[in-house]
Amino acid sequence: MSDDKKQGRKEYMARYYAENKEEIAERRKTARIARKDEANAAERNKYNSDPAARERRRKTTAKGRKTYNERVASNPETKKQHEERLAVRRQRHQERLATDPKYRQQRDNFTKTLREKRQKQKNREDEP
Repeated sequence: MSDDKKQGRKEYMARYYAENKEEIAERRKTARIARKDEANAAERNKYNSDPAARERRRKTTAKGRKTYNERVASNPETKKQHEERLAVRRQRHQERLATDPKYRQQRDNFTKTLREKRQKQKNREDEP
């Protein structure tokens, strides 16, 4: 390709992308979301069907949680950030309980299920 053709091609591509920026961004976003959904579905399937993969993921998560908890316990700055995050989370929970009836129902059902589970466990322990 000659330099003139290369330069003309570059100019054309630059103009094309400038004129169709939103459409191109939307196409890329759609493709990115589709790839992400496909990868997530494959991971879910792998987690549900492969016990070794499930155990690996659980170990990795447990290890990450353990190191984070150690960091929170040993580093005052991290502990402060952690407490701030928890405070925001608690506040958001309280607001949502007060304003969202669907969320309130969901929490009530969850609490009821836990209570029943604990009662069954206690009854098993009480029986000789």
